[in-house]
Amino acid sequence: MTDPELFRSVSEAIRDCSEASRETAMEPNSRLFEDLALDSLDLVAVLMRLQDVHGIELDLDAVPDFQRISDLMAELGRQLRSKSAA
Repeated sequence: MTDPELFRSVSEAIRDCSEASRETAMEPNSRLFEDLALDSLDLVAVLMRLQDVHGIELDLDAVPDFQRISDLMAELGRQLRSKSAA
């Protein structure tokens, strides 16, 4: 997936899982908690949505490491590359 495709997938998952973020402009450097008003449960829901959509397994223990949309994009890209290499 390209960066724009990763961004679109992550931002759609965020909008689907967090009502508060639906009206907020998003960009790769948007902070998940401060800018988009996600809480930890919202973030877990976003990760679960990405897993379902892409058929991958994300490490839920890494949740504290995800601070920005770009962090989620990077992890999603890594997991998709691993999946296609397998």
